[in-house]
Amino acid sequence: MSILQCPKCDARFRGDIHACPIDGEPLSRPSDPFVGTTIAGRYVVEELLGVGGMGSVYRARHQFIGRDVALKFLDPALTENERLRKRFLGEARAANQINHEHIIDITDFGETEDGIVYMVMEYLEGVALEDEIDREPLELRRALRIALQIALGLGRAHELGVVHRDIKPGNIYLTRRRLDRDFVKILDFGVARIEHDARITGQNMIVGTPEYIAPEQIRSSAATPASDLYALGCLLMEMLTGRLPFEGKTTVLLIKHINDPPPVPSSINPEIPPAVDELVLKLLAKKPADRYRDAYHVVETVQRLLDSLPGIDTSNRPRVSHTPSSRSPRTANVENEEEGWSRTARLYRELFREAYGTGESGEWPEWLPDTIRGIEEIVAEVRGLRKTLSEAAEKATEQEQQVRGPREQVARAVDELAQDESKLGRQIMELLGELEPAEGLLDAAMHAVINDATSMTLSLRAGEVISEDDERLFKEMVRNCGELRMARDAVAGLRARLARKRAERKDLRYQLESLKAKLDELNQTSTVDMEIWHEEVHRLSVQIQARLEAIAPLAKRVSAHYAQYPELRSRLGREHAPITMSDAPN
Repeated sequence: MSILQCPKCDARFRGDIHACPIDGEPLSRPSDPFVGTTIAGRYVVEELLGVGGMGSVYRARHQFIGRDVALKFLDPALTENERLRKRFLGEARAANQINHEHIIDITDFGETEDGIVYMVMEYLEGVALEDEIDREPLELRRALRIALQIALGLGRAHELGVVHRDIKPGNIYLTRRRLDRDFVKILDFGVARIEHDARITGQNMIVGTPEYIAPEQIRSSAATPASDLYALGCLLMEMLTGRLPFEGKTTVLLIKHINDPPPVPSSINPEIPPAVDELVLKLLAKKPADRYRDAYHVVETVQRLLDSLPGIDTSNRPRVSHTPSSRSPRTANVENEEEGWSRTARLYRELFREAYGTGESGEWPEWLPDTIRGIEEIVAEVRGLRKTLSEAAEKATEQEQQVRGPREQVARAVDELAQDESKLGRQIMELLGELEPAEGLLDAAMHAVINDATSMTLSLRAGEVISEDDERLFKEMVRNCGELRMARDAVAGLRARLARKRAERKDLRYQLESLKAKLDELNQTSTVDMEIWHEEVHRLSVQIQARLEAIAPLAKRVSAHYAQYPELRSRLGREHAPITMSDAPN
């Protein structure tokens, strides 16, 4: 049942009531039904920040830790669409389990008692990367630093089995952290694919933005970590040159991603060095196997480029923000419904004393004081339920804070081991690259010795006297034996190194899987606690709603009774029409 609000006193009511019981003003739907409400017993919605394709985002205040949060609601019109509902909650689950400083922090998600799906995110102030790119290409060092942070966030996500699938400037937000004015936050994991859970986005769907989509996503819809790296290449090209690798209408654009070679960045911006050209073109390779091995490889490459650039890093110098803070100077101040009903009950008591004074009980209808008392009791009951809800919310907040520390510690350890494993993986590939030609040399040396031995044997059979040719063949065989020994030692050394690296990598993978299992256990514990908390919130919210709805018919009856008396009717407000004694309730 929808909530109605009094435009005069801001009190909110629900139920079969059309005028404010306090001042008689006609009730109407609030201009924004969320502003002023408390979600999940702890998030007070204060102002609308923006509206997107799937819903609205509000600034809210976490009552127990005194921090602003961003509260995102799925458009109520979409709530009945199960696929979109799963996609919305999938965004929350995907980002929540990654828990990385360069990925927007989603701390809570669920449904209100009215069935509206929401998620709670950290509140960010800054500027979207697309707004920065729209003005002009970015300075080289600044663009690389932004790409480095994106790759760090993707590295964690990919290691935990999450592919973003829609990396683009609109999903990259630049905020400030300490002296860093370009601290990256990756947004919108709403189209992310969680490993082993393709139900979120559905099967055989091309998901992503055409300007940044990888060829393999177009061909088969199968997005992989390498697909995010391709999108990062498109994004880096745009940051450096102000242009995308490919442009055109959607169909033409998709064909270009599959078939056309991307332009060399320095052909658009001559100031771009060759090493950065190589970085961008490798990210934009058509085949996933030809791109960087993983996001951590990108991190290492970009960091090396940054270290090699001449001059002083000026990318962190403070600047005036291009987007003013959206913080409102006025915090929404809307009463809880029970407060409005409490004021109404006090008014009814005052009118009762004015109408009947302290006379005998027979002077008033027997039902009247009982009904007023009933309203007061329901208000007291709702206040008690609100207190229980608040206590439960506070306890849930404490539990979240307790589990957050261990999760962050384990996640950082996963990052460190994953970076080491990435380096080992590349070292193994390099050793395999060295081993193949070394084994070829060993094979050639072995054949040379065999041929020498065969020739020597045939020569000796031909005569008993050792000729000069025999001496030459013998020396050749000795030389080839030496080369065979060196080739054998080289191959043996490479194989030993390869075996050690593979053993190290196997050990690292074991440690990584153990840490990921621990992180998954912490996430599962957090999820179970969150579900228990959400069930409790829902139960209490339903009780509160039901009790508040029960007040409306009681208040309507009392107001109708008082409206019989002209001297009391004016106190109830001008909207209460006079009624005759025969119309009055018994």
